[in-house]
Amino acid sequence: MAEPKVVEVGASADERARMNAVRALLGKAPAQVRVQVGQEKVELPRALVRILLAAAKSLHDGDTVAVVSEEAEISPSQAAKLLGVSRQYVDHLLANDLLPCRRLPGSAYRKIPVRAVLAYKQTRDRKRQGIRRLVAAATEAGLEY
Repeated sequence: MAEPKVVEVGASADERARMNAVRALLGKAPAQVRVQVGQEKVELPRALVRILLAAAKSLHDGDTVAVVSEEAEISPSQAAKLLGVSRQYVDHLLANDLLPCRRLPGSAYRKIPVRAVLAYKQTRDRKRQGIRRLVAAATEAGLEY
């Protein structure tokens, strides 16, 4: 399988300010967004507008945005970056079969499907959100934990 094409983009302070303006503009008109390239005008699909909004927020916050296909495979270090954890924690996930991987032939290198990393992240985030709701409900009910 070919090495995934990963595009990482960061933004300067000036670009972050402009990104905030773009985010505000897109946030007000999510139903229809058109761009003009030269003389050509194109309406952007809603999915692309959502991607632009998420990227604008991340760039405004000073983060780097990476675009990679779900079909791609990434290294444990790249998976760690995507999950916001250490590479050693990803090794733990791999060792406990919480993330699938394949070893490159004749090598110790491993590749992890991006789709699996995103699914793990979504499940983890849902669990965390549920725990936050339980803690908030217990606190509201006057229970201590």
